[in-house]
Amino acid sequence: MSIESTIGIIAGIFGIVTGCAWLHGVMKQHVKQKTAKSLLKQIVDKSLTDAQRRKIMYKLNKNKLVNGRIKESYINNFVLGGKGIEKLFLEICVENGIEPTEDLCRELIDTKGQSLRKQYSEICATPVTKQEVKEIPYTKVEEVIPETTKQTIYFSQHLTAYKCWANIKQALEKNGIAYGLLPNTKDVWARDYMPAYSNGHYVSYVYNPDYLQNEKDKEYITDNVEDVFDLSNDSVTKTKLVIDGGNVIMCGDKIIMTDKIFVENSGFSKEEIVAEIERVFSAKLVVIPWDKEEKYGHADGMVRYVSDNHVLINNYKDIDSELRLKILEALRPYFSRISELEYGSAHRVNSWAHINYLQVNNFIFVPQLEIPSDKLAIEQISSIFPDSTIIPVEVKGIVKKGGALNCISWNYYNY
Repeated sequence: MSIESTIGIIAGIFGIVTGCAWLHGVMKQHVKQKTAKSLLKQIVDKSLTDAQRRKIMYKLNKNKLVNGRIKESYINNFVLGGKGIEKLFLEICVENGIEPTEDLCRELIDTKGQSLRKQYSEICATPVTKQEVKEIPYTKVEEVIPETTKQTIYFSQHLTAYKCWANIKQALEKNGIAYGLLPNTKDVWARDYMPAYSNGHYVSYVYNPDYLQNEKDKEYITDNVEDVFDLSNDSVTKTKLVIDGGNVIMCGDKIIMTDKIFVENSGFSKEEIVAEIERVFSAKLVVIPWDKEEKYGHADGMVRYVSDNHVLINNYKDIDSELRLKILEALRPYFSRISELEYGSAHRVNSWAHINYLQVNNFIFVPQLEIPSDKLAIEQISSIFPDSTIIPVEVKGIVKKGGALNCISWNYYNY
């Protein structure tokens, strides 16, 4: 055999070995990708329990594609609900600050993920950082001022995915307000599903709104608040009525709600509904007309309590004079003083949000949207609450979703 032939054979063998090594590497990487994909598919298996899904998610988190980016607190509190694989992938990305790149979408959900990546950008332009999670862990109690405080303000853990969370957190800390995050929630609107406080006790109701009844939206219903917050040491009164906390405005010995309450509980007569509400809330029910421009039927974008016999209504002078008169007619028999917001030419579509402020003791955090009515809202609310500290907070991202500061918060009274 010639030297040339020998060299050719050796070169051929070397090429085959090199090719096999390359092919083995490709196949090995493919297996890893397939494993990550299959783990994600296992998590949405309807036959599994959430406890089993958490174990699988721990395995997914160890995969090189994910590389430990899923927070342990997220895994420990994970509940699938009715999510499919794409919604689950989006949630994992949002809650853990993982950018759903085109490559990652292809590897985990077999699509380019254009729509999903757009949703991710809209929900959280600025991902939550690990430092933020360390400062406010996903726990049921997070005191940031002495225990002598009368209130602690809680928010859904999902709120941390929004850019405006940094503004809210900064405003609370600067003014010494105790706050914390609620685990096991399914959306950011904590006011709606958490029990309402009324005259020394909490009222727990059925949260099952008509605007979340299709299969796609039902997964956003937080219907088991016992998994969210422990009220076992508090006085709690339960009712079978369907109620949104955003439709509850406590005014001392009175409670204001829109007449949406009758629509949501059509299985009962109006007399039965009124009697039940007055029983569980220990307050006189005052019914105002539902602003049909707002599909949820909430009162907290329409009217707020100021003090004994004094309430504040939104800027209906600017937008709906007929509805304004109906609201005034409903309130006047029960309140001797009614203040009104008014913005005139400064009114914009989202100016409604200013009244959806968060009130904590003598602090009032007023939504700001970088619109002309911002300054007027601060001036007018300052005049209406002369003994309170008025604090502007920019929350455009939340308002775009249909709510503001009162909607996303829950006041827990430490009495």
